[in-house]
Amino acid sequence: MKLLFDLYSTQYGSYHGGKEYAYAVFIKLCQKLEKLNSINNSSALSVDIIYNPNDNIDNFIINICNQNKIKINYCKNHSDISNLLCNNKYNVFYSPLPYSFRDLIIPQETNFVYTIHGLRSYELPIDLDWIKYGKGNLFKKIAMLLMSRSSFIKNIIFNKKINKFKQLFNITNNQTIITISQHSKHSIGYFFPDVNISELQVLYSPFKKYDEITINETEYLSSLTVSSRKYILLICGDISAKGPYRACNVLYNLIKNHPKFPQDIKIILLGVKRIKTYKKLVKNNPRFIFKGYVSSEELEVLYKNAYLFLYPTFNEGFGYPPLEAMKYGTICSCSANSSLTEIYKDSVVYFNPYDETEMSIRILQCFDENIRKCLSEKIDVRFKQIREKQEKDLETLINIISEGS
Repeated sequence: MKLLFDLYSTQYGSYHGGKEYAYAVFIKLCQKLEKLNSINNSSALSVDIIYNPNDNIDNFIINICNQNKIKINYCKNHSDISNLLCNNKYNVFYSPLPYSFRDLIIPQETNFVYTIHGLRSYELPIDLDWIKYGKGNLFKKIAMLLMSRSSFIKNIIFNKKINKFKQLFNITNNQTIITISQHSKHSIGYFFPDVNISELQVLYSPFKKYDEITINETEYLSSLTVSSRKYILLICGDISAKGPYRACNVLYNLIKNHPKFPQDIKIILLGVKRIKTYKKLVKNNPRFIFKGYVSSEELEVLYKNAYLFLYPTFNEGFGYPPLEAMKYGTICSCSANSSLTEIYKDSVVYFNPYDETEMSIRILQCFDENIRKCLSEKIDVRFKQIREKQEKDLETLINIISEGS
């Protein structure tokens, strides 16, 4: 079995769930390769990867490749990737992030296996919070504003995007499509009715690799002027589709106006570059702490010690973050949309992220000790169920891409 693994598409943008997914799959694949090599069965699987030499390459991936004798093919563009595929007899080409590959030339004998994580840009074509608070990409903002005001313009732009994505499904007849939730599977079926979704494999996103906590937790929290279980945590402050602006507005109004919101609870929002926008939104209230991106170890500390992890996202294909908090037993409240109710079932408190009154009620609900006790028991059960399925599904995915089965 000769496999080409795409790490080219992980090099663009900041660290994100899709990249975490790709790395987890690749590391598991390397573990299988190492096992085969240990029993002198290296001929059973040959793995190459693709990278763009002009973009950032993570050193730990290079080291893994060297340890497992994985060939690194440097491709500067899609033409280079097509030539590589056509000149080598790969049994499988796997991409964890295939969205830009609609113009590739893939030989018919090569099975194109790829993962569709979600269809946020189709399910959420108009992001009103981004129009209001976002900066940059003026053309995109104007287009989205026009879409929000004219169904005619919306249909033109939306259909153009649909037709572009269709090219990926039509690139070859020899393909295997993986998706990460039943929601994403049926979203594909809704937007692309020509796709036979009965052939899609639904495999949960693998468990995210995380750093063990070695820093002094009390000292770190003190540096942020908070203490354990005395703050509500939010993330992705610069990603409007995650709902941070609306959530901050809700929390500001609770702090200012509602007597049942505890006086000793602060708010931490991570992933914020445009701090002035948020300070203006909450009128410089000192109980709000806005931070940029923190280290993975610091993030673990904040997940672990939060009184509540609040996730007011507008759309998810899977939704990693609540799971990251749940591994520490942290109570979570999140949106009741897209994949989240499917993944987390009754282990979190749900709300409509567009309804600020409902979100306010659910936040207050999370201060009820009886509810918290009940949730703690459910978190433990559901977390174990998700982890077991993640492990099983990752094994299945590795078998698909390394054995063609």
